[in-house]
Amino acid sequence: MEKKSISRVEIGLHWTIAIGIIGLISLGIFMSNTRSFSLYDIHKSIGLLVFAIVVVRVLVRLQKGWPENISEGPAWEHGVARVVHWILILGTIIMPLSGMLDAVMSGQGLSIFGLDLIADNPGNNGRPQAIDESMAEMAEEAHQLTGYVLIGAIVLHVAGALKHHLVDGDNTLIRMLGRS
Repeated sequence: MEKKSISRVEIGLHWTIAIGIIGLISLGIFMSNTRSFSLYDIHKSIGLLVFAIVVVRVLVRLQKGWPENISEGPAWEHGVARVVHWILILGTIIMPLSGMLDAVMSGQGLSIFGLDLIADNPGNNGRPQAIDESMAEMAEEAHQLTGYVLIGAIVLHVAGALKHHLVDGDNTLIRMLGRS
């Protein structure tokens, strides 16, 4: 199921998720490097909102299929683009799920801007106590690894869009800006 045009909704979802994921990865790296634990609630809350948008985007993609390629580039380029798109889609699903699993299994619960979705697990000292420490560690590692994989995929995706625009001179980037 392929189509030439991309709806305004699809374009809006794309850019909202792009800005959200890049912002969250940047914030996550900042928090890790500076040990800014006070930002985790904001990071998790925004992550939950972005995840909800990702779910909508995935459902739209499954319903509408992939847009048709505009360029007539080599088959290997189209293959790389398809792999990068799948990495981006899967990464935007795995990243928040692993973050949520880490938060819950480490006993921190899950909330969105102060509204508890899953309460924390207080220990005897009143601080969060892990429900399953090994599961929390595995989820944290998956969250971090997925972030680095997404950085690579985003760089390739942006490079591909710029190549289409500057080298190939086609309308791929123009279409994603909603101007075609």
